[in-house]
Amino acid sequence: MNKVACLRLLFLLCAPCVITACSGSDRFAPALRDAPPVDGRLFTALPSSYTGVDFENRLTETRELNVFTYRNFYNGGGVGLGDLNGDSLPDLVLTSNQNGNRLYLNRGDFRFREATEEAGVSGHGVWGTGVTLVDLNADGRLDIYVGYAGNEAGARRANELYLNQGVNDDGVPTFVERAAEWGIADEGYTTHSVFFDYDRDGDLDLYVLNNSFRPASSFGMRNIRHERNADGGHKLYRNEGRRFVDVSERAGIFGSEIGFGLGVAAADLNRDGWPDLYVSNDFFERDYLYLNNRDGTFREVLDQQSEELRRVIEEAGAPCWAPDEPSDGPCPVN
Repeated sequence: MNKVACLRLLFLLCAPCVITACSGSDRFAPALRDAPPVDGRLFTALPSSYTGVDFENRLTETRELNVFTYRNFYNGGGVGLGDLNGDSLPDLVLTSNQNGNRLYLNRGDFRFREATEEAGVSGHGVWGTGVTLVDLNADGRLDIYVGYAGNEAGARRANELYLNQGVNDDGVPTFVERAAEWGIADEGYTTHSVFFDYDRDGDLDLYVLNNSFRPASSFGMRNIRHERNADGGHKLYRNEGRRFVDVSERAGIFGSEIGFGLGVAAADLNRDGWPDLYVSNDFFERDYLYLNNRDGTFREVLDQQSEELRRVIEEAGAPCWAPDEPSDGPCPVN
C-alpha cells in the first residue's frame, strides 16, 4: 500500500471520530435539540432525550428480596427541587430503591445535566425514600437530607445529611455527608422528613416519619400506640446547634411501629403563631394532629377538634401538605 492510500485509509477511520466530537462539543447536551411542539393542553410532556433526565427507579426481584420477604418492596423513591448551585434555577434530586441517588443541574429551558458523582451525593444505593432540601446550617446554600428504608441492617438504613460546600470550578455544587456528626443518621424505616422551628429558637428542628417492616396483621388487637419503637416509630429531633437530640417522648410524640407513616406537614394550623404538625398514618392507626403547646411539647388532638377542622383533614391516610402563604381561614392540610 502506497503512502497516499495509507493517508486515505487513516482519514476514513478518523473521520467518524472527528464528526462525533464536533457534533457533541457540549458533552452534557441531550440528544434532542428542540423541544416538542406545544399543543392546546395545559402541560406538554418533555422526553428525556430533550431534558437530559434519564432517571428510572427500576426494581430487580430475587429469591431473597421481593415483596414477600420485604413488605415495602415497592415503596421508595423521592423528589427534591431547589437551587443547589446559586444560579436561580431549580435543580433536581431523585432517590431510588436500588440504584442510589441522582442529582441533575438545571441548565435552563427544562434541560438538565447529571452531576451526581461530581457533587458527591450518590448515597447508599439501597431504598432511598423522601428527600428534603433545606439550608440547615444557615450559610445561604441548600443542603440535602435523604431518608432510607429497605430490608437492610441498621447502618445501611441510616439517613444521610449532605452539607453544601459551594460550587467547584465547573459550577457543580459539592457536598459532604454529616448526618452522624449532627445526630440525625436515623436508622428507622424512613418515609419522609420535615424541618421546622417548633420551639421558635431560630434554628430548624426535624420530624422524621418512619414506617414499619412488619405486616399490619401481625400486631393483633392490643393498642400499643404508647410503646416506642426505634425502627418504625416517628421521631422529633431538637436542634441544639449543629447537633440534634431526640426529644420525641418528652415532647409528646407517639413513636410506635403501628403508625406506618405516609406523610407529614408542618404549619400553624390554629393561627397562634406556632407551628403544628399533621401526620398521616396507614392501616388501622388513625392520623395524628399535634398542636404546639408553645413550651417544647405537643398535644395530639385529632379526636377533640371541631367538625370544621375535621372536614379540612378528612382525607386521612393520604400524603399531606400545608401551604406557606397566609389565608383568612383555617390552614388546609391535604
